[in-house]
Amino acid sequence: MQCPCCLLAWTEGVELDPAAFYDQSYFDDVDSPKGYNDYFSLASAMERTCDARIRRLRRLMPGARSLLDAGCGPGYFVHRAARAGLETWGLEVSAFAARFGRDRLGQRIVNGPIDAVHLDRIESSFDLITMWDTIEHLAAPDEAIALLADKLEPGGVMSLSTGDVAALAARLTGRAWHLFNLPEHLWFFSVPALKRLCRRAGLEVLRVEREVCWYTAQYLLDRLMYSLGRNALRFRGDSILKRLSVPISLFDIVTIHARKPATTRNAEVERHESELQAPARKFAVAEPFGAREPARLRSRLGSMVS
Repeated sequence: MQCPCCLLAWTEGVELDPAAFYDQSYFDDVDSPKGYNDYFSLASAMERTCDARIRRLRRLMPGARSLLDAGCGPGYFVHRAARAGLETWGLEVSAFAARFGRDRLGQRIVNGPIDAVHLDRIESSFDLITMWDTIEHLAAPDEAIALLADKLEPGGVMSLSTGDVAALAARLTGRAWHLFNLPEHLWFFSVPALKRLCRRAGLEVLRVEREVCWYTAQYLLDRLMYSLGRNALRFRGDSILKRLSVPISLFDIVTIHARKPATTRNAEVERHESELQAPARKFAVAEPFGAREPARLRSRLGSMVS
């Protein structure tokens, strides 16, 4: 389904339990129909992407001291941000990934969904909050952004990335688009839809970027085979393709940087709050972001595309 105005697209009839779905096989099982063939072989390439993102965040907020990465996966970005001198926390729904980040990378990662209960376990507020390639997995992205905005310090910056369904690569390839991943991707955002979500959470959009990210040649080959409807190619041992990192962008991944106003209240925030509190658009209290009924997903569309 897709909104003809803002191009926001979504899936219907998906019932997915994130805690069960994002298990170890999601990250490193070539025979699994979901997730990655070998997520951990991407580590060196991801570190280069992480470091570039940290440099951009430093330019946006030079005095930043603390960072929360929501949907942090195994914690590579949290790890690189900590090495860059930030006080860091991660939040991750996958028990396997959260445990890897704590045990192998030594990071503070809370295992759970982006909801009030698990955010309350992280007592701090933050100068920077990030969601890299996470929002498309959430059953209630509007609630997640609103909750995370509450954890931002006044003047703090939230940065998120996701696929852009309106990008040329997405339009040309259609259902073969490399980011058209089902069932885990519940939403396919456009830039206007993302801006609207940020504004409704009381955030001011600062920049919209198209990043160049680093990947292994093996991962790029795997994604090509996926788009072609083919099984991943198997190589013996530690293939050189897993060690070769290359920068690439199809300009179909968009990054939004948005700032929380330094003042606690302003007319724009109050207007959006009044809209959110209207009976026809009242949101439920945030809960773990899995296993929502399709009807509840459909009811959310009125506020996300209007």
